[in-house]
Amino acid sequence: MSQKTWEINGKSFELDLTDADTVERYENAFENMEAAEKLIPKDGKASERIRACCGLFKKLFDTIFGEGTSDQVFEGVPTSISAYEEIYYSFLDFAHAQFEADTKQRAERLTKYAPNRKQRRAKKK
Repeated sequence: MSQKTWEINGKSFELDLTDADTVERYENAFENMEAAEKLIPKDGKASERIRACCGLFKKLFDTIFGEGTSDQVFEGVPTSISAYEEIYYSFLDFAHAQFEADTKQRAERLTKYAPNRKQRRAKKK
């Protein structure tokens, strides 16, 4: 069974990426993030761009886990793009590991219960 709890900054967040409703929120969050990222100006004040980028990460976590989650995820974290990205990549690693573990588990079960091709061929002879 794959790990369904993401732990960050002393807090735990449940996420089941085998659940259709959860995956839909996950997909929507990343689609919204991609669209919003295109709206961030490439010029202007660097501080405004950093805040806008950090806002993207906050919205992502609020969309996936529920409103207010980003306050918990980023509690005590400075508004630093590198600090926010570190947390973001931690989440991506967690989600990727969960997807891989679930895929591997399904494949193992299918292999376990799938008839052996060699045995099927022997029966035909």
